[in-house]
Amino acid sequence: MKTTIYTPNNDESIKKLDVVSWGGFTVFSISAVIIAICLPEISKTFSTDLSEGGGLETARNLLVFIVVLVAGMLAQRWGKKRFLTLGQYVIAAGLLLVSVSQSYAMIIIAIMLVGVGGGFSEALLSPLVVDIHKHNSGKFLNISHAFYPVGIVGAALLFGELLTRGYSWRLIFQIAAAGTLVVAILFTVMRFPPAEKDDSSYPKLFASILSLSGFWLFAVALFLGGSIESALTFWSRSYVETYLSDVPRAGTFAVVVFATAMVAGRFLTAYLSNKMSLNSIMIYSVILGIVVSALIPLASSLFWFYSLLALAGLATACLWPTLMAEAGNCLQVNTTILFVLLSCVGIIGFGFAPWIMGSIGDNAGLKSGFAVLPLLFVVLLFVLFIEKRRYTMPVSRGA
Repeated sequence: MKTTIYTPNNDESIKKLDVVSWGGFTVFSISAVIIAICLPEISKTFSTDLSEGGGLETARNLLVFIVVLVAGMLAQRWGKKRFLTLGQYVIAAGLLLVSVSQSYAMIIIAIMLVGVGGGFSEALLSPLVVDIHKHNSGKFLNISHAFYPVGIVGAALLFGELLTRGYSWRLIFQIAAAGTLVVAILFTVMRFPPAEKDDSSYPKLFASILSLSGFWLFAVALFLGGSIESALTFWSRSYVETYLSDVPRAGTFAVVVFATAMVAGRFLTAYLSNKMSLNSIMIYSVILGIVVSALIPLASSLFWFYSLLALAGLATACLWPTLMAEAGNCLQVNTTILFVLLSCVGIIGFGFAPWIMGSIGDNAGLKSGFAVLPLLFVVLLFVLFIEKRRYTMPVSRGA
């Protein structure tokens, strides 16, 4: 094991590489939400239906899933910089290829490239922050992860305005590709800190965790939580333009409302985590989610839809990070490998919900597709009650 000593003062300060990593989180979030923002225009260009639109997100998440599985092993052997930097260039290339695509099949290939680059970001950005701030990683991980929803909000506002003003969706992908290229170049010239190296066998660690029934309990919960978050992010704009307003700005503002509520919800969860158990926070959130998601298809105006979507964002916000924290508290295993495996399952959930809702929407309307959300929340509530009975945990130190 090789370690590097950092002084407390040095560990507290913001480094140039911190700022570049914030750009990495922002780029990753933009690459994840840009299809949802531009989906109506892409569908018109290629005459695709709802299930084909949802299939774009499924294709991206499939590649993110595969790359996350192998990125940790690759980075351990050859270093994070090589693969994290490569990931940014691949995202930029994929976004640019989308902008010049002349068929649905070509877009699928381009989105899969974006997924490859996104997989390296998903797997390596958080460990990079820990390498930079070994003695104060909690603080800087929270700061860094805040730039993911910031990227979603910024993309929705900027790209929604451009679409409203009549600019092509192709230009939007080119702008995103250019921004990603800047981040890639900055990663290229940055000096990375040395990382700790662990010579433990990855396959044995994977197998030991996968053999635990408790892992699969949390995996199912994260699959459901990822599905809910993805569904609301991906289909909100299309829902607005289908039922409430055909102005692009109105649809993209729905994404802004949801992402902003997610930010607020995660800060609220951090505050409440010292006052009640993480499981209780999630149970109350899921109960709110059941009620709100059941009411969303009944919203007859933008005001009520935005209001319900904001409440849905609050209900959904805690699920991903809090399930991760609870799993780390309950399962006495290698936390890094545990988080990689749980992220993989959550990524599958992210790709599943947009596709299944789009398929239902093609046959019975998008409102019927949204009826899946209360069902997902109900099943998640059932899983959380099982977890509560199985693991009686004291009040957590935090989410």
